[in-house]
Amino acid sequence: MTTSSGTRHTTFTAFLVGARSLWQHPGLAVAFLVATLTQGTLQGGMVWALRQVLIILNGPGGMNRRVLLVGALAVCAIWFVRAAGIYAAQVLAGRLASRVELRWMREVLEKLLTLPVSFFDKSSRGDLVMTAYNDTKTVRLVTVQFGQLVLYLSQLAGLMVAAWAMSAKLTLIGLFFAPLGCVPVYWLGRRLTEAARREQKQGVSLQDSYLQLTSGIRVIKVNAGESQILERARQVSQQLWRSVLRQIHAGGLARLLLDGVEGFGLILILVIGGADVAAGRMPWQSLLGLLLAVMAIYAPVLGLLSIYSYIRQAIPDLDRLDRILNTVPEIQDRPGARPLHEGPATIELRNVSFTYNGQPALSDISAVIHRGETIGIVGPTGAGKSTLLSLLLRFYDPTDGAILFDGVDLRDLRHRDLMSQSSIVLQEPFLFIDTIANNIRMGRPGATLDEVVAAAKAAGVHDEILQMEFGYETVVGTGPEARGLSGGQKQRICVAAALLKNAPLLFLDEATNSLDSVSEAKVQAAIERLMRHRTTFVIAHRFSTLRNADRIIVLEQGRMVGFDSRTRLLTSCKTFRKLWASQMALVSDSPEVLPRRPEMMDV
Repeated sequence: MTTSSGTRHTTFTAFLVGARSLWQHPGLAVAFLVATLTQGTLQGGMVWALRQVLIILNGPGGMNRRVLLVGALAVCAIWFVRAAGIYAAQVLAGRLASRVELRWMREVLEKLLTLPVSFFDKSSRGDLVMTAYNDTKTVRLVTVQFGQLVLYLSQLAGLMVAAWAMSAKLTLIGLFFAPLGCVPVYWLGRRLTEAARREQKQGVSLQDSYLQLTSGIRVIKVNAGESQILERARQVSQQLWRSVLRQIHAGGLARLLLDGVEGFGLILILVIGGADVAAGRMPWQSLLGLLLAVMAIYAPVLGLLSIYSYIRQAIPDLDRLDRILNTVPEIQDRPGARPLHEGPATIELRNVSFTYNGQPALSDISAVIHRGETIGIVGPTGAGKSTLLSLLLRFYDPTDGAILFDGVDLRDLRHRDLMSQSSIVLQEPFLFIDTIANNIRMGRPGATLDEVVAAAKAAGVHDEILQMEFGYETVVGTGPEARGLSGGQKQRICVAAALLKNAPLLFLDEATNSLDSVSEAKVQAAIERLMRHRTTFVIAHRFSTLRNADRIIVLEQGRMVGFDSRTRLLTSCKTFRKLWASQMALVSDSPEVLPRRPEMMDV
């Protein structure tokens, strides 16, 4: 639930992005621009120097070795200074571009970390990955293009001065049609942007396909779905290829138009200039120098065209990046937000309702949870259990009503305090690509190894960690790096992290679901110790996890149809009785399960 103030970029504003990125590193930027201007302006100087040497050598004095030597040294000096400028500009451009890219990647990451869960629920994973990785590279290249713009403009200025000095008339004639070639180029630029937007959309679809493949490979294999995945990828790839081809054709057509303009201008210079040379109005050396200058002028003109084409194609990436960086999260601290005191709190749900995507998810929920209580949350699939948990953690704000902590609206408390005083263990365990020790330290980065080990022992996973080759320094994760861990081991590492954090608010989403009976007993005992003197919410899909719940919230179709102890709910709540009966049926139908889970009969 966020709002974005991102606007669509134009060619000018895209250049401003590059300029701002450049000037965020002023020392490097000044050195880079000096080197760029040096190499650019000296190109015209070389043409002028060559022309002067030719005129002197062909003058009344004839061939003069001393003049030839001085002229050659002058041209060489200009050449080497220009070469030094090129080298310096390339090195500085590389350093600048790398710093710009790293800075933007850091900005995107920092921004993403400030956005609420609701933003990620509504965003494509492929789109976010492309923004963080691809679009930041685009800013880097736009910054380099801004430097190239300075280079080409300085080259153009130097060559124009040299050509003008040789013949203002022929220079104007040779370049007269150049502006006409820019009109269709401008029109083609709009087509480039449209094609780039299509390419961006199809690139995200392809990225999502790859992410789905890696995360759902087991389902794909079991259902023999390889051909379907390949067909979808083929269709998206074909669309992507067509978009790229449109950009190539548009860019090639623009180059063809300017090449035609250049050729026509050179023909006019040869015809008119040749007549001037024949009539003695112009030395042939000046005509030769002018031809070289005009031919050289079109090189930076083509360079400017290339920059324009690239910027037009980069605009969609800059727009997407802008949308992320200008997204204003709705879940943020109010002005004057109060700190949340440490320790358990009395929590009140006061007429809480929540609408998601226009559909009611929770309706008029009211309840008071006392300090240190363990509250179970049960209900059929889609009843709103996870939604209620998300509201309590303020991943979302209620549409109507309020959640109060010790009488204070949760929206008036600092969200960071709520997060620091909460621990959560999800049904699907998540581990970062890091060592086991650092995964357990997630809630307390400064915890000692002894504290980490104590938490792992309490979670019943210490002995298994020691059996691994690198022990607590074993690198794990949620992808291939974690293939050596069972689901139960990953879950217990997550439980150990919650135990180590030791937060006063505990949220459990069937935290023992992946454990065998022996490990479950160990972890359940550790969690029960953790629950003491803490406020705990337990989403329960199996009622065995509710045996220590003080009270249970029963949800059905987003409404609270019961809130009491399990004993009273069995007599007063029809929905709870149905859920309980279905659990008992599962137990009675499985003779192997019944002896291992006798506690289910206590529900």
